[in-house]
This record gives sequence, structure tokens and C-alpha cells, in this order.
Amino acid sequence: MRDVLSVIHRIRIAYVGATCLSTTAVGFGLMALIGPRAETTADVSFASAAALCSALASAALISHVLPFTSIWRQFRAQREKAERRANIDDLSGCLNRRRFMEILDQRLSDITSRQIRRQQTQDLTLLLIDVDHFKMINDGFGHASGDDVLRALGRRALAESGWTAGRLGGDEFAIIVDDTDHRSLDHRIRRFCQELAAELRDKEKTRGYQGVSIGVASAPADAANSHDLLNKADVALYVGKRNGRGNITYYHKDMEREHAEQRQIARDLQAALLLDQLELHYQPIVGLDGELAAVEALLRWRNNVGGYVPPDKFVRVAEQSDMIDRLGEWVFRRACRDLKAVDFPRVSVNVSGAQLKNDRLVPMLRTVLRETRCDASRFTLEITETVVLRATPAVLRTLRELRAMGFLIALDDFGTGNNSFALLRDLPVDFIKIDKSYTQRLETDKISQVFVTAVGEIAKALGMSVVAEGIETEEQHACARIAGAVRFQGYLHGKAQPPRAVASIAGQAAG
Repeated sequence: MRDVLSVIHRIRIAYVGATCLSTTAVGFGLMALIGPRAETTADVSFASAAALCSALASAALISHVLPFTSIWRQFRAQREKAERRANIDDLSGCLNRRRFMEILDQRLSDITSRQIRRQQTQDLTLLLIDVDHFKMINDGFGHASGDDVLRALGRRALAESGWTAGRLGGDEFAIIVDDTDHRSLDHRIRRFCQELAAELRDKEKTRGYQGVSIGVASAPADAANSHDLLNKADVALYVGKRNGRGNITYYHKDMEREHAEQRQIARDLQAALLLDQLELHYQPIVGLDGELAAVEALLRWRNNVGGYVPPDKFVRVAEQSDMIDRLGEWVFRRACRDLKAVDFPRVSVNVSGAQLKNDRLVPMLRTVLRETRCDASRFTLEITETVVLRATPAVLRTLRELRAMGFLIALDDFGTGNNSFALLRDLPVDFIKIDKSYTQRLETDKISQVFVTAVGEIAKALGMSVVAEGIETEEQHACARIAGAVRFQGYLHGKAQPPRAVASIAGQAAG
């Protein structure tokens, strides 16, 4: 703004100077016209002086007018630059939030006006885009890498025909699309995502990019004003993230109820952490001779009416926020306390994918171990196969660091993902826990028998141990043992119970 005012000041000075000299030039020019009629020497001298002054004045006028033109061009350039700063996000090149919302408001107002006049409307779709695990990119690869991701996203969005792109803040973008046909739109969005991923993953600086989640809402079908339309796209985005991120999720009215329920669970869970309403129950894991080899810590949340909230209902909600870090610390701290109180042989603790993908997990575990004076070698950290399938180099480095600290690593729910065998050779794991969908069909299903046997042979060759989950009958136990399992977990060997309830089993194992 200071630059623009400076240019305006210079224009004023130039204008005043040019005006004065123009007046002088006109006066002397008139005198020059009188010159040819002079009859005396004095008249001739006066006419010559007048002509000379006229020429000088004209030259002075030109010397002021030319800079004036240059200054005016500078002024226009400064004004255009100021307008760009007011409307465009410097980093991404997209519209800033204020300008984007003005355009969205105007488009929706036009739709409403046309509806009132019963004219054909140009309906639109709003895309709300969020970069998955953007904080991890910044923390793991540096803020310059995060900026490169935002620039690439903005550049590709601006290149799409019929898209009006804005950056709302942070890693959140919004796009107005002149199309409400979900089928054709879905094809365009997926192509956009694929091309963006191909560009970013080919570069060393942006290899931490994992994709985007997109919430979609249309106007006027879903909402008639910008606030409601953004809110509905945000609801769809939240639902997509809750279902695993990397999704394109289209808003529908049932999501409102689901979203409200999830928000209520998040509030109640936060209160449960503060009021200490959470518990850990422990399920036995036995060895070949039935001895207690370990216990798995399973989180339980007792609600206000005395029942329990299912873990799959609240853990996923916690994973959508920083609450998963607080929840994870509470679980590990309580497991350390129970280990010292009951003296379990070993405790298995589940670690979520969201915890593994940030840089706070290792420092938290170190701190809790130091404060509780527990040893990492008494714990197994369980991660699901689906998390490992999507593991970045940073996640694999974290797993290796955890093993170096003394933790053992177990691959949980093995067999539920894809390309499982290809992972085993390079994974830093000690136990493979075969999913119950295989172990509970061992008696009759040939494919399950072949699969479990193959896992047992590969695990033996790689120095890993196989744990059979979901064992409910003696026949399943026998089949799993024949197939190569060396540890067993399931209702046959005990349900999850409070720590004191399994203390007697621990005492028998110690004896």
C-alpha cells in the first residue's frame, strides 16, 4: 500500500509541473506567432526570445509528460499487484479464502435468483480437499516439502477446466465445479488424484505424500447457501477420513446423524479420559503346553449406565484427532502399572496406525518407561497388517527403532490384507498373529489349512513365531498347532478380564 501511495504522490507532482509548463509554453508560443510581424529590431529580438522560450517550454513539457506516462504504468502495475495480493494465495496460486467465498456466495445467489424466476440454473458441486497426514509430511520431511505439496495441488487444480480453486487455509482446499453429474465428476476427480500422486511420489522432497481425502456436496440439491454447503462437504470429508482416508465421499442426509453421533462420542471420550472411566482387560495368550506366555491388553470404556462402549466405535473416532495420542499414552501407562502389580510374563499393547504415523510415539514410550521404571523387553507392540501394507519408509524406521529399544513387534490380523507374504521378508516383526477368519475354519476349509500351514513354514524360516487368534474349540487348537502355531489366543483359553482376575493364571505360569 505504501508503494501505491508513493506512485500517486509522484503522479501529482508530475501533473502539476506539466500543467505549469504547458501554460508557459502556450504563452510563449503566442508571442512567437507575433514575431514575423515585428518591424523594429527590438520587436525581432523579442520574437526570437519568444520562439526560443517556446521551444524550451515544449522540451520541458515533453520531459515531464514522458515520465508521467511511465509513472502511470507503474501505478497500474502496483494496483494490479495489490489486487492480486488481496485475492490470491501466494503459496498455492489459488484464490484466498475471502475471494473464494465471495465467488461461491455469488454463484449460489445466482442459482437462488434463477429458481425464484423459474429459470434454468447452472448448478455446481463443491469439493473440499484435505491432504492426508499433512502434519507428518511437515514433521518428517520438512515444511519445504509440505509447501511443495500445496503448490502442486494448487497448480493442478487451476489447470482443470471448469474448476474454480481456493485455498481455505493450511492444507485445506475448496473447488467449485460446474458439474453435478457424480459419475463423470468421480472420473475427473480420480484422474486428478492419480496424476497428483504420480507427480509428488516421483520426487525425493515430496515422497511422503500419501494422498488426499475429498468431501463432495452439490448445490442446490444439498444446500442453498455457502455456510450449509461447506458444512455438508465437511461432513462428507469427515466420514471419508473416518473410513480410512484417501476417499472421495459424497454427502447424503444420513451423514448428519452419523456425524452428530461421532462428535458426541468424541466429547464423551474426552470426558472419560478426564474422569478415569477407562479400563484395561487382559486376554491370556498360551504356549504349546498351555502355560501363560503373555496377555493382550484390551481397552474397555464403561459408560454411565454400567455398560461398555465397543472399542471399534470409539477408537476410530479418536484416530481422527490428536485424542489418539492421549488415549495411547493412557493405555501404555496403565499397562505398565498393571504389569508391575500382577507380574504378567509379557504384555501385548495395540498401537494404531495414526500413532505410528506421527513422531510422538517413540518419545512417549520412552517417557512412560522411564517414569514407571518398566523395561521395554516385557512388551509386545501389535500393529495391524493393513497399517503395514500402507507403511511409509518413516513408519518402517519407527518400527526398527522400537525393536532397538527392546520391544517385540507383532503383526496382527494377518491374512486380512493383500500381498501379505511379500511383506514378511523385510518387515521388522517377531510374531505373526493369524486372523480368526482362518483359524476358526481350519477343521473344514482346505484353503484355510493351506494358508495357515504356509504362514507357519515361512515364519519358521524367518525366525518368527505364529500366534493363532480366535481359538474357541479343542479341534481348532489342535489344527492350528499342526499347522505351525506356537501360541494360542481365544475364548478356549480365557476371555479378557480385569488384571486381578487373571493374576492366578500369572501365578501358575510363574510357578
